[in-house]
Amino acid sequence: MKKALLSLAIVTLSGCASNQYLQEIPNIENAKLRLVSVPSNNNFVSEGSAKECISTDFNGEGLSHIATLGFKANLVRSLNRISMPAYNDNISDSHQNEVYIPANKKFLFQFNGVGISGFAPGQTDSGGALYSWCRKIVSFTPKTNANYEALYDYVEMPNGKETCGVKLFEIVEKSSETYEKVEVDDYQVIESYCKKL
Repeated sequence: MKKALLSLAIVTLSGCASNQYLQEIPNIENAKLRLVSVPSNNNFVSEGSAKECISTDFNGEGLSHIATLGFKANLVRSLNRISMPAYNDNISDSHQNEVYIPANKKFLFQFNGVGISGFAPGQTDSGGALYSWCRKIVSFTPKTNANYEALYDYVEMPNGKETCGVKLFEIVEKSSETYEKVEVDDYQVIESYCKKL
């Protein structure tokens, strides 16, 4: 029993320590990225596939975990701050996470939002919960020492239904201690899934 608990503790601690994005990445230029998820659902963010398509095979492609956002962030203690400017105090801490990313080369990251519908708090039988995924990849080339913010939110489609969307902003200094979020011109949001072989 003691060996099993020790093994579990080692695996848990090594999993937390292996996130390369929580500190500056050595021997390369870095930028900073704040990941924000407005919906109250859980969202985990991973590296994006080099194939530039949405992957559901994280282990097979070796895609690293970057951050957990939402209610689950409180459970896994995935709250990271690296003193980026223009923090949004109106959004819960569990829905914002700041990380270091490599600069001056294309960087892809994937939001994986999971929504729950069919659940009514206070009712003993609400018909069953349904889980649905909404995934998007963002691709861009960060500049050295720049600050970015990626905002995952729901957007309304022309037919009136909602889907998830992502916008990428650069946080720029306007004057001493005054910052502005300006949408990045040349980022790409990828919505197509990888084809299974």
